[in-house]
Amino acid sequence: MLNSLAPAPAVATLLRVHAPALHDLSLTVNRGEILTLLGTSPGSGASTALWLLGGFVRATSGRVSLGGRLMDATPPHDRRFGMVTRTLALFPHLDVAGHARFAPGVSGAQADAILQRLDLSAFARRRPQGLPAEIRFRIALARALATSPPLLLLEDPAVALPPAAAASIKALLRSIAAETGLAVLHASDDVNASYGFSDRIGVIQSGHLRQIGTPQELYDRPDSLAVAQTMGPLNRLNGRVIDCDDDLVRVRLAGGITVEARAVDPLEPGEACVVALRPERIAVAAVQAAEMGDGAVPARLVETVFAGDQTRLRFSIDIRGDSLPDVIVTRPSGAAPLRGATVCLAWQPHHAHAFRTASA
Repeated sequence: MLNSLAPAPAVATLLRVHAPALHDLSLTVNRGEILTLLGTSPGSGASTALWLLGGFVRATSGRVSLGGRLMDATPPHDRRFGMVTRTLALFPHLDVAGHARFAPGVSGAQADAILQRLDLSAFARRRPQGLPAEIRFRIALARALATSPPLLLLEDPAVALPPAAAASIKALLRSIAAETGLAVLHASDDVNASYGFSDRIGVIQSGHLRQIGTPQELYDRPDSLAVAQTMGPLNRLNGRVIDCDDDLVRVRLAGGITVEARAVDPLEPGEACVVALRPERIAVAAVQAAEMGDGAVPARLVETVFAGDQTRLRFSIDIRGDSLPDVIVTRPSGAAPLRGATVCLAWQPHHAHAFRTASA
């Protein structure tokens, strides 16, 4: 147990920022929660939020609070936020124990406890140079957690670590958060770094928080095409709405193909839209489309690529030469091989999402 970390209060942060990098960010991080700010691209503002909260960058306007306490005028060293950046910023002249004792007020017992919890005791008298990347990251983590902060600000560890080491660090942080109530605010531009780690994700695009929710909520029910694309691989099919029935729409693609999808944006008959569909949500059958029923799309297999636990299939649905994009389908690699030239694709309507072209 990491006894040096006392139970932390809920962490409430509110930012209203008027600057090119970040705008009107409002969020709450709860005890024991790992919340990822996921940028749609480098420079989207995810890391900027961490630097604002840490006090290393000043907001042009707004408020930062911790458990109801305003922090705007509080310098970084008095905010009691732990922070680990991508560079780690380790001190070459300090040994590992010195890093754990670096912050003012950290006792020897606290430093020993954090080193033990992070499996660093054997390295206590070593300096960071030459140590493996995962050990160096744990040293930076020990320095950040030794003061029992209520909030850890974390830039994505996966950037600097091999996959196995990054997975080990994430499992460790999830365990510490659950044990102590530590809140973690994690910034990343890689959605794969968030899956299996984050309790919630907030997608940031051009400095704006577009949507926040659990990873599955954002993956299955994105509010915008930008969020849908950020959360994982996606097929995009352009079309025009034929008619609407509650939240379902029928869409005519080029070539006269008609499909159904859930309308995310309000859509009207005749309106241009984009139908977005995850590759694993598409069923493939070696039959004529007419045998599959309404909504089935005739297709021709173009390419099969083995990708470890998955097989990636590329289909052409451009039967009439209308310049339709190919459709990617993923299947478990153990699935029976697809035989025959005549195939069709189909999906449940609520697994496809229709967005207004203008908002896409």
